Amino acid sequence: MGYFDSRDDPKTRPAEPSVIENPARCVACRSTSIATTAKNPNEHSYWRCQNCGEVWNSARRNSNSRRNVPGSWR
Repeated sequence: MGYFDSRDDPKTRPAEPSVIENPARCVACRSTSIATTAKNPNEHSYWRCQNCGEVWNSARRNSNSRRNVPGSWR
């Protein structure tokens, strides 16, 4: 009889980190003058446009979770 190793179970294995590149332009005005306060920017970092003031997070912006919720405003 064998043993069960949960590390081999795809349901318990940690998800692979998603690869999201740092933005090159503002999502609102397309300016290249953007900044973040994160020391090591990643998909969870917030970005601010120095031109128009827009603030965004790439991971949340690309998420479809809001669109799948009934009654969602978007």
